[in-house]
Formats: sequence, structure tokens, C-alpha cells
Amino acid sequence: MTTRPMTEARFVALADAWGGDLQRWPAAEAASAQLWADAHPDAAARALFEARQTDAVLDLVPRLSVSTALRDRVIASAAGAGLRARTAWPGLRRLLWIGGAGWVAAACAGVLFGVTLGRDLAIEQQVEQVLDEAVATPLDDTEWLS
Repeated sequence: MTTRPMTEARFVALADAWGGDLQRWPAAEAASAQLWADAHPDAAARALFEARQTDAVLDLVPRLSVSTALRDRVIASAAGAGLRARTAWPGLRRLLWIGGAGWVAAACAGVLFGVTLGRDLAIEQQVEQVLDEAVATPLDDTEWLS
């Protein structure tokens, strides 16, 4: 992924989007932003200061949370209307089963091939050994007698 060249306008836009802490920025953007900030310390300090001010104000806003009672009422209302939970991808289970079956079939075929090949190689080695022994020149009886 290539990033656009860092300019003051881009640095300010990124500071507005990601805040005044460069560690929270995307890694590729933070690296080029740090280089730009080192080359332009005054402009970078000004942009980051303004972003930190915005971060501080946003941190003051209370976090909203949904009560359990409201969540239960919404679920009961949906169930009463005939709605039910659905999976993100309805065919995902079937796809996973088919994919799993394919992996199992491939593994079994690999084991069968390996066993067959190993057995055939062992038989070939035995045949080769028997032929080598049969072709070997026999010892003369004279060698034994002397």
C-alpha cells in the first residue's frame, strides 16, 4: 500500500481524523507523518496541539450504554414481529462442510498414495536385491579347496 506524499494539509487532515497522538495513527501514515513533523516542527506542533484539544473535549463526553432491560425489550419486540436472528452468510455452514470434506478427501488420498508408493518401492528393492545376488559370480569350488 503506497501513501500519498505528506504535505501540511494532509498532516492536518490526518491529525483531525486520528487525533493528536501519532501512535494511534495507521503505521504507514505515522511513519511519513513523523518524518514530516521532524522537518516542519512548528506546523506539526500546531496541528497536533489542536488535535489533542479536540481529543480532550471528546473524552469529556459520557459514553452511552444500552441497558439490559432495553435490549431485552427490543429482542422481544423483534421476536413478536416474527423476526429472527440470521447468519451473516447463510451458505457459510454448507461451504465450510464442503471445504472440510474436500480437505479430508485430499488427506486420505495422500495417505493412500504414500502407502502404495512405499510398498511398491519396498518390493522393487527386494527384487533388485534378489537379481543382484543371482547375477553375482558364484565362487569356484577350487577357491574352497585351496
